[in-house]
Amino acid sequence: MQPQVLSGTNWTLIVSIIAGSAILAYLGDVLGSKYGKQRISLFGLRPKHTSRLITGFTGIFISVTVLSVMSFFSENVRSALFTLKSLQQELTWSRERLTEQQAFLQTTTLSLDMARFDLETLRNDRDLLESEKNDLEALIFSLREDAEEMSRELEIMRLGTITVQANALLAQRDVPPGASPERVREILAALKGDIRALVAERRSEERYVASDDVSLLLEPEESSILPRLSNAPERQYVRVLAAENIAMDEEVKARFESGPSYLLYDEGEILYRRLVDPQETGFNAEDALHAFLRELKNQAIKNGVLPDPATNSVGSLEGEDFFDVVEKLKNIELPTIINALALQAIYTEGPVRIKIVLE
Repeated sequence: MQPQVLSGTNWTLIVSIIAGSAILAYLGDVLGSKYGKQRISLFGLRPKHTSRLITGFTGIFISVTVLSVMSFFSENVRSALFTLKSLQQELTWSRERLTEQQAFLQTTTLSLDMARFDLETLRNDRDLLESEKNDLEALIFSLREDAEEMSRELEIMRLGTITVQANALLAQRDVPPGASPERVREILAALKGDIRALVAERRSEERYVASDDVSLLLEPEESSILPRLSNAPERQYVRVLAAENIAMDEEVKARFESGPSYLLYDEGEILYRRLVDPQETGFNAEDALHAFLRELKNQAIKNGVLPDPATNSVGSLEGEDFFDVVEKLKNIELPTIINALALQAIYTEGPVRIKIVLE
C-alpha cells in the first residue's frame, strides 16, 4: 500500500513548492536586511519595524503563492479551500435526510405490518361470518320446511273432512313426441282414471267409495289443452292439480299444466352424494339422512324437476328403505359417502325414485 502512495505522489510539484518557498523566504530576508541596514522607513514606521513588516509580507506572499500553485495543479485542493464547508453542510444535511427517511421507513414498515395483521384478522372474521351465515341459512330453510309441514298438518286437522288440498298433484302422465290427437285423448282419459282412483282411495279411509262415484270438473276443458299436446315435436308432460281444497263427496275441481319434458337423470346415475362423519360431535344417523334427502330434493328442483306445488316434494323414499339406511349409518365408524342413484330415467315431471348406496 505504501509504495503505491509514494509512486502516485506529484514529487515535481512538491519539490517546486519547497524550492520556490525557500527562494522567496531568502529574498524576503535579504530585502528585510537591506532595508533595515539602509534604515528605510515605510508608513512612518521605524526601520526595525519596517524590516519586520517586509519579512511578514514575504511570508504572506509565500503562503498565497503556495496555495495558488497547489490550487492551480490540484482540483482536490481547490475543493478543500473553496467548497469544503459547503460540502460538509451538504453531507450533514444528507445525513439528516437519511435519518429522517430511515425513521419514516421504520414507521411505514410498522404500519404495514399492522395493516397486514388487521387484514388477516378481517379475513378470518369474514370466513367465520360466512360459515355462520351458511349454517343459519340451512337452519332457516329447515325450520321453514318444518313450519310448512306443521301448517299443512294443522290445516288438515282443522278441516277434518278435506281429502285433497288445493294445488296438490292429483296425477301426471307423459306424452310422447308426435302423439296424435287420438293418443292424447287416451292419455287424458287415463289421467281421469288416475284422479278418480286417488280421490276414492283417500275417501275410502272414512267409508268405501268407488272410483266411478268421483265427479270431476277439469279446468280448462280438454279441448283447450288437446292442441298443445297433439303432434308436439318433443316429449311433453301433462299434470292435473287440485284447483281448490276437495272435501268429502265434493266434485273434484282441477286444472291442467303441461310443458316440454326433458331427460334430467339416466337410470343408475348419481343424483346427489354427501360425506358424513360418525365421529362428529352430535352425529345422529336419522338426522343425517333427513338432511341428505332435503339437500337431494333441493338439488333435483334446481336441476329442473317439478315439485308437487302443495307439498314441495319431488318423490318419496319407502319407510323400510329409509330405516334400513339409518341402521347402516348407525353402524359405520369411518367417514362415509351417501349416494342417491336413480332407479329409473327421471324427466322434468318426475317423480324422483332413488336407491341409497353407501360407500
